Amino acid sequence: MSRLSGTSRASLSIGDLSSRRSITGISDIRGFPGTRRRTLRRITTAIGVWALSIGPAYAALVYDTSIVSFSDSVSVTDAEGGASSTSDNNASLGTSFLEQFDASLGVLTGVTINLDSTRTQDVTVSSTAGGGNGNNNNRTSNGSGSSTAGISAPGVSYTFTTTINANGSCTAPRKEACGNTTTAAGVSTIQDQAATGNLDSYVGGGTVTVSRTAPTLSASQLDNAFTGAETTQYSLTWAGDLSATYSYLLHAAPSFDNSASVDSLTLDFGTVDQHSSVGPLGFSIFNLADPNRTDLDLVSFTATGDTVALDGGLTTFANLLQGSDQLFYATLDTTNLGNYSATYVLTLSDAANIGAASSHHTYTLYLTLTGTVVAPLPDSVWLFGTGLIGIAGVARRKTP
Repeated sequence: MSRLSGTSRASLSIGDLSSRRSITGISDIRGFPGTRRRTLRRITTAIGVWALSIGPAYAALVYDTSIVSFSDSVSVTDAEGGASSTSDNNASLGTSFLEQFDASLGVLTGVTINLDSTRTQDVTVSSTAGGGNGNNNNRTSNGSGSSTAGISAPGVSYTFTTTINANGSCTAPRKEACGNTTTAAGVSTIQDQAATGNLDSYVGGGTVTVSRTAPTLSASQLDNAFTGAETTQYSLTWAGDLSATYSYLLHAAPSFDNSASVDSLTLDFGTVDQHSSVGPLGFSIFNLADPNRTDLDLVSFTATGDTVALDGGLTTFANLLQGSDQLFYATLDTTNLGNYSATYVLTLSDAANIGAASSHHTYTLYLTLTGTVVAPLPDSVWLFGTGLIGIAGVARRKTP
């Protein structure tokens, strides 16, 4: 699917990137079709982001994946005369595959798994025809079942704490076969669950797996009412939609210019006298302004050429905010004569402490320094030159 078919939007700013830009626990938005419920979820998220806005201003961009629908069932059967119930805990209710975050969009800072679903239950109580002696009056056999539900994904493990229950029964003459299925009303199961870690698992060009289970699943055959063999089967069907919401920041944008991307800079000290005092040349590294942009780190730098004479004055830094710059001063040592040139290669990256490392980009800037140190002219040369200029001026005045 093309990235353009998803939804990318800017929300209000938030200062604490560790808490990210999603609100969990929206579990009671019922009575809305999926599209309207998803819109309401977005509004709620934006309100929550606004309420949490303190500290440095970052604007969270958000990308919603396409919706993946699912429908899976599982069942368990209990027979009379055995244990009070039969369980099949942690039974699988299928998996879904959601698209990963494309790191070309920016730095992934948060993930929310969005679930909008309904669980339905069936209880089938049945008995074989047993025949035998005695009366054949109508009898009723009862059974029940219960279950919970949970989802899991990288950094997400959530179990709905409320157990759902259903009861069923069948009525027939005591010696004959009996069978009946009771379908319980559907139970809305809605949850927006934020990933608390493992963000790197969500970055790439493939998919990420979301699993559904029934942490508890049991059936109970409650009676021995017929001469035949009685059983209760409890069936759970879970159907709905899953999607992921990715919050992110734009990649850092290092530059030697504050208004455009400039990745190379040459500073020339010109020609200067040996042992003279030469002022430093200042330059800045910028993280180009955009409220949606992540911070910038200068990770390392290497230098080649005449680095003894030409010093870039560089030091590494971290978390340079968007719209900010770091000032440096390059210097030229005039101790020795010569034509000097040095090149510094700077390696920068998106801030290491923000978002998923696998979504970070690295960048390279090039700084070139040049300068020439020459021997100063002797004082006698200057005096001689000054004298020649004076004689020339007198001669011009005497010319008729």
